[in-house]
Amino acid sequence: MRLRPLMAAALAAGLAACSMQPLRDFLPSAGSSALQKALRAYDGGEYGEAEVGLQEAVGQGLSDSERIDARKHLAFIYCASGREKQCREEFRKALAIAPDLELSTAESGHPVWGPLFASLKAAPDPFQSALKQYDTGAYPESMKNFHAAIREGLDDKERASAHKYLAFMYCASNRERQCRDEFRRALAADPALELDAAEAGHPVWGPVFRSVKDSR
Repeated sequence: MRLRPLMAAALAAGLAACSMQPLRDFLPSAGSSALQKALRAYDGGEYGEAEVGLQEAVGQGLSDSERIDARKHLAFIYCASGREKQCREEFRKALAIAPDLELSTAESGHPVWGPLFASLKAAPDPFQSALKQYDTGAYPESMKNFHAAIREGLDDKERASAHKYLAFMYCASNRERQCRDEFRRALAADPALELDAAEAGHPVWGPVFRSVKDSR
């Protein structure tokens, strides 16, 4: 049976739209090739090469699932080489992308990074706690948690956000020098950072942010 011309055209257009979307979704990321090479090095026990390759892959750009894989394996390498601080930072960055992240049975059973990962999952996220405290006006507690989150490790966007909120609180308490310093740190983490309309219109920190950004 032949399809009517209009029906056939509509069906063809629909199939084309359906076929194009998966192609866009599954295009490899810029760092995909570097990530796969680094993971092969990791599996082969070439941990120094894997570490460099994983860092390069993250810098080139990865999808969320790939970034989780890269951050997780960097954490394994750091933990295995006695660099616990960096190990914690990488696990926190992975959990910031996927708070429900779980390790495989073999990974979670590792005597070094298994307990460390479990402790991080069980502990409250200082970045999220700081945001909630800021929203409720608990500013000293918010500042403490933002500083803790920065020390423990954040991705670039979250680090920029943490420094931005710290700047707001410093400006609001008439500590302009610290306010400017935090805005500079925020812009170092995310040079494209802009305040939203309400933030930019604030009479205290709005002009300070603009002057810091314009001076870069």
